[in-house]
Amino acid sequence: MIQKITYRDQVRKLLLDKMKTGELLAGNSLSLASIARELEVSVTPIREALTQLEYSRIIKYIPNRGFIIPELNDSKAKNLYQLVANLEALAIENSVYSKSTITKLKKQQKEIENAKSAIDRINADIKFHNILTSEYDNQTAQQILLDLKTRIFFYEVEFMKHQQFHKNSKHHHHLIIEYIENGKIKEAVELVKINWLQILDFMKL
Repeated sequence: MIQKITYRDQVRKLLLDKMKTGELLAGNSLSLASIARELEVSVTPIREALTQLEYSRIIKYIPNRGFIIPELNDSKAKNLYQLVANLEALAIENSVYSKSTITKLKKQQKEIENAKSAIDRINADIKFHNILTSEYDNQTAQQILLDLKTRIFFYEVEFMKHQQFHKNSKHHHHLIIEYIENGKIKEAVELVKINWLQILDFMKL
């Protein structure tokens, strides 16, 4: 039973958590009645949460079918990854990194490398990138990035199956940390773009 305070936000978080753990997959329908029974709340906050997720384009509404998690689409993926790459590059360009943040990046990279499953690795990877942009003092951009990364989660699940993709990403992360640590922000920015856009090599565009 969830708390009665801010139902909508709690429902939204629970749904996003289900996506991040692989309980909800691309193509799945989201039933208001089923979610209401599971969470023991009325359909009103659930509808509000789903509408909010639709507004962020994480899910979509189809007449006579309801809310669904969109199927994977290579063309849309290309646009999403390009947006994330450029927004994250902008964030890094406008950040000043403390020793504490660099330490967090190194620790998070170890967590990625020690991940036992593709889902764990993706979540650890997204957390790495969230730390990477955490010094950017622009809450609007931060929220947009968060929503975009949620939308690309399902693509990450698919492409993390490729071992070469994982090896490339590991190498990139170590270099990005090294560049930031040595004040080579321009180099870090370019490599972050490469890191995100490498996904295009694994897509049939």
